[in-house]
Amino acid sequence: MMRWIGWLLAAWGWIVPAGVLAAGVATVQAGDRTLTVSFDGPDARVDVGGIGQGYLLMRDGKLYSVMRAGGRPLVMDGGAMARLLGGGSLQAAPDMILSLTRIEPTGARETVAGRAGAVYAVSYRDEQGRERAGQGVLGKQPEVRELTRALGRMAVLLQAAAGQPADGARQVLDTLEEKGLGLLAYEKQFRVERLAATPPAPGSLDLPAPPTQLPPELGQLLQGLGRR
Repeated sequence: MMRWIGWLLAAWGWIVPAGVLAAGVATVQAGDRTLTVSFDGPDARVDVGGIGQGYLLMRDGKLYSVMRAGGRPLVMDGGAMARLLGGGSLQAAPDMILSLTRIEPTGARETVAGRAGAVYAVSYRDEQGRERAGQGVLGKQPEVRELTRALGRMAVLLQAAAGQPADGARQVLDTLEEKGLGLLAYEKQFRVERLAATPPAPGSLDLPAPPTQLPPELGQLLQGLGRR
């Protein structure tokens, strides 16, 4: 579930302590999905290309899924969304990080979305015990760090709703927080294409309606359609 978050969902599932908060709007390529990420302090929204009018919204430390039904907004909290689609604990992605082995600068530099970054070598052990390695571009700009924090907070809420632990990811984010770094790119799985350090449109981070509960039968129907 939610594999479009890519490496971020696998390795950045931790709530980073709040520091100097920044606001912005970013376009992110995550695997084969294009995300529009709007964030302002602790609140954030992710619109996924190809999903139509649905989006994820984080407000006051809670995650919601927002859709439209009959021309009206339909809001479910993270737990209800997980129960609707999975009916219980969802299977963790096999490439989720179990333990960090190494994250070191290579000495190379790269500019991503107009931000200067440093290239780092990353290696880790995944949930299946396999050794994995890659390269990421990390930047120190406040808006880059806040984008990473926003997506990290959303990722951990998704994992919690799905009954998935986020162990091992804390090692990565502890290191990044100590160094004051944020993620600009990682291999072909994640790349910030555009990033504007300006507040999102007024009202775009507001909850459009009270959360609602849907009958389990609808979740079974949606799962059946998704397997076709």
